[in-house]
Amino acid sequence: MYIASLDSPSTSHEAALHQAKQACLRIPPLWPLQSFVAVNPFVGLVDRPFEEVAYLISKVTHSSMLMTADHYAKQHADGRITVQDLASAVQQSQPDWTKMQVMNEVRKLIEAVNRPSPADTTFLHSVMDLASQQSTTPWRLTVVEEVSKWCASYFDHGQSSWRMPWQKQPLYLAWKQAASIDANPELLGLTAFRQMVAALPVTSADALAELIDDLDVPEACLCDYFHRLLMTLPGWSSYVQYLVRERTRNGHHEESLVDLLTILLVFESACLKQGGESLKNDFQSQLNAFADAGTHADLKPLLMWQKAMEIGFQRTLCADLVESANLKTESTVVRPALQAVFCIDVRSEVMRRSLESVSEEIQTLGFAGFFGMPIEHVPLGHRKGLSQVPVLLSPKYKVREYLPDATPEQELQELHRLKRNRRLGHAWSAFKNSAVSCFSFVESVGLGYAWQMAKHTFPAVAMKQEEPGSCACKMTLLPNLLEAEPSKQDKGNQTGITLNDQIQLAYDALKNMGLTSNFAPLVLICGHGSHTTNNPYAAGLNCGACGGHAGDANARLAAAILNHAPVRHGLREHGIHIPDDVHFMAAIHNTTTDVITLFDKMEVPRSHQTYLLQTELWLDTASQRCREDRANSLGLGHEEADLLKRLIVNRSQDWSQVRPEWGLAGNAAFIAAPRERTQRLNLKGRVFLHDYSPDADPQKSTLELIMTAPMVVANWINLQYYASTVNNRIWGSGNKVTHNVVGTFGVQQGNGGDLQTGLPLQSVHNGHDWVHEPLRLSVIIEAARSDVFAVLQKHDHVRHLVEHEWLYLFVLEDSGRAIYQYRNQAWELTAS
Repeated sequence: MYIASLDSPSTSHEAALHQAKQACLRIPPLWPLQSFVAVNPFVGLVDRPFEEVAYLISKVTHSSMLMTADHYAKQHADGRITVQDLASAVQQSQPDWTKMQVMNEVRKLIEAVNRPSPADTTFLHSVMDLASQQSTTPWRLTVVEEVSKWCASYFDHGQSSWRMPWQKQPLYLAWKQAASIDANPELLGLTAFRQMVAALPVTSADALAELIDDLDVPEACLCDYFHRLLMTLPGWSSYVQYLVRERTRNGHHEESLVDLLTILLVFESACLKQGGESLKNDFQSQLNAFADAGTHADLKPLLMWQKAMEIGFQRTLCADLVESANLKTESTVVRPALQAVFCIDVRSEVMRRSLESVSEEIQTLGFAGFFGMPIEHVPLGHRKGLSQVPVLLSPKYKVREYLPDATPEQELQELHRLKRNRRLGHAWSAFKNSAVSCFSFVESVGLGYAWQMAKHTFPAVAMKQEEPGSCACKMTLLPNLLEAEPSKQDKGNQTGITLNDQIQLAYDALKNMGLTSNFAPLVLICGHGSHTTNNPYAAGLNCGACGGHAGDANARLAAAILNHAPVRHGLREHGIHIPDDVHFMAAIHNTTTDVITLFDKMEVPRSHQTYLLQTELWLDTASQRCREDRANSLGLGHEEADLLKRLIVNRSQDWSQVRPEWGLAGNAAFIAAPRERTQRLNLKGRVFLHDYSPDADPQKSTLELIMTAPMVVANWINLQYYASTVNNRIWGSGNKVTHNVVGTFGVQQGNGGDLQTGLPLQSVHNGHDWVHEPLRLSVIIEAARSDVFAVLQKHDHVRHLVEHEWLYLFVLEDSGRAIYQYRNQAWELTAS
């Protein structure tokens, strides 16, 4: 990391604000619980090499983004990381070295993890950090508690009984008015804090400039210093970043993260004044030491070990792919009896493998789980819907549910019933949670909750299984495909999808999933979701491509469009001919129980009833095999099929179960290729599988789409799991058992502190060992090297991911018999 000389003149106000905004860009967004999705915690730093960011993170956050030396030593002792892997890592780092030099370095690396040297302690400290060291008051923790308490009140979405009176004001101004009358900081020891706050300017930009003058931080250190302050509250900083992101996308000017930074600067200045000259001298001295410090020597061996661990995984996977490509097996099936399109989610790999093992007449495909339907899905009786698209995109259409067999009067009656029930529910909740009535509530109706307690404490008592999904899971509801028209419920805004747009959506979906010919009589569009109980992070187990929601709405819409006769007629003009005997059907895969539920059976024509019955039998068998595959990881062993299903369903309904399923733990690779490249392999639920045939993509538009959308989403997921494993304290959310929901949008540990980010420890650790192996994503695409390179040259953000080693990029050529890796801006043969 380069830091300019400190001998520059005092910081200008414009430069300070610019550096503050640059520091804010380093903070990742944190989605609220209702739509929680995995996020790359380093998304604001991917324009720098992974190694450089590792040094920066170490100095600024006092934490590591690598595993410990003990972990790598154990992996070596267990044979997971071999001497060959270490030698390959060294050779990649030093391509000009001789074999002897490489092996000498390997010996040093082995010694480094078995006898680790003392850690480098040249960290960047805030005033709060230093004040905590010099005082009996833990000022950093105190500020975290004070600001977190205030943020929880300011951002509350209706969980608290009393609303903060300043919620409609900008973040900084609201805090300034509240802090001007709050005596708590003074009681904790910050003399005249209210007077200091009252004297501050009314805008965060002016206040920030004034405070930086007081703190006298040189411009060369400003960005890293601001970064350190924001990482004092990584949770709240990330949530505010999410709000900034959403409001900016909607065309609003938003400076809330600068506001939060300014609030932290106020506490910095107050602590500095409280500490006197001694603290001020220490603060300036450590700034100089930070600027003069080089890279952390103790990180270099760990970086090499991390790469060796990733090389070991790649070596095995590439060898398996080449071996599979060299096996010549030909299917006798001309037309499949069933085609099933699944999400690329790693959990779908297990289900696809299980389903294909049931019959040779079954073909499965992998495609992003929103199935090319960029919609806001509005359940019946609601005005606002759910964004059913990847978080990198925005919904293009608003689609409402409706009652297909109801008259307008009946539908209006049902709407009134839903709204009445919702109002009663809100009133009941207010009575139940009110500070005045909560005690009488328990005394009067508490016994009525006995059944609910028994059902979730002893889930075997109630074996009725709920399936994931929105209101669309109600079989009587369908997505409204009326041509776009003004909606009374949406105050004249357009809802529905025009016929021309339906045709284009259908064409793009079929083309990008590689399904343009040889259709099976029955084609399943299978979304996925999960069903868990008492789990604030439930959305994290749903479909990331659907914005943290179940994929049922997208699957049903896609099936409805593809069954629409005018759409099929329009597709013929685009060169896609769907035979009249083909029926598309929506389904949802419950990843917690591995049960697949079929939707809209009443829409299946009589001619397809035999196919439907056979499909249900196949799905039941595949689900059973999928549960057997996962049983060991859940600690259930080899149980009889019905008992195993009952035990797994019980886990999903048990409100004390902290590990109902493993989500995407173990994810390590992304493969975009024809299914025959991977069909004979057991990928152990570790690989995102996207169907792609370069021959069917002459314009390479699908290749570009894959590399700029699903590949990036998979990288976000991969790095979220990576970060939550290597450092759960900073990028994870700690122990799930002690979580408390705050403001309806996040969780805290216990009754206070920072908002938690990332995944709970129980999502990546089984209590004895890590379940997730932290590896950067290995992407393997069947395409010409020149075509892949062209996409890299066109999209800087994708090129940064590859060239800065946030993921590894390989291509399959010669029908999968040759694998090349893109490294150091060149292609290198890896396996053949």
